[in-house]
Amino acid sequence: MAARSGITYSAADLPYTAVTSEEFLDGSLTAEIKKRIKAVIQEEAPVCEWLLIKRVINSFGIYKAGARIKPEMEAILSMMKLNVQTDKTGRVYWKSTQSPEKYSGFRLFGDYDLTCRDVQYVPDAEIANAAAYICAGKTLSYDDLARQTAALLGYTRMGSNVVQGMKRGIAYAVKTKRISSKSGKYIG
Repeated sequence: MAARSGITYSAADLPYTAVTSEEFLDGSLTAEIKKRIKAVIQEEAPVCEWLLIKRVINSFGIYKAGARIKPEMEAILSMMKLNVQTDKTGRVYWKSTQSPEKYSGFRLFGDYDLTCRDVQYVPDAEIANAAAYICAGKTLSYDDLARQTAALLGYTRMGSNVVQGMKRGIAYAVKTKRISSKSGKYIG
């Protein structure tokens, strides 16, 4: 598998419109919310649901998806009939033209905060593709593969969240045959 490397993660540039929670929930903004959801998917797919929700609500000046906002966003997302797949991060939204099974890319951090995704917002397929890229033509121990994959994706420390992210991504890489595992070694 030839993975693409060096692609920088790009965050959607959404317009900022400050509204109250009540205005957000009253139904008058549904068309605009859908438009922004589509813009995020177009720019950031594959994108985890929580990051998608965060990008959209932040563009309306809302910084917490609480007990009322999150269910509203989930309802709007479900009525849109989007290309969605569930992995260990939760629901991941894809462009209509993308195939999760054929996706071979992974994205690196950019130069500003919006392009630095917490590992919990990186889809399993992306981590798997980065692991396959690292492992191509090599045999590595799990620890070496996890550490090098994390470094490639921009994570400089192997904290518990990064360790868990690498674990799920490498498991997905093996499950989808992007890499193979034999006697505790990973082969690209």
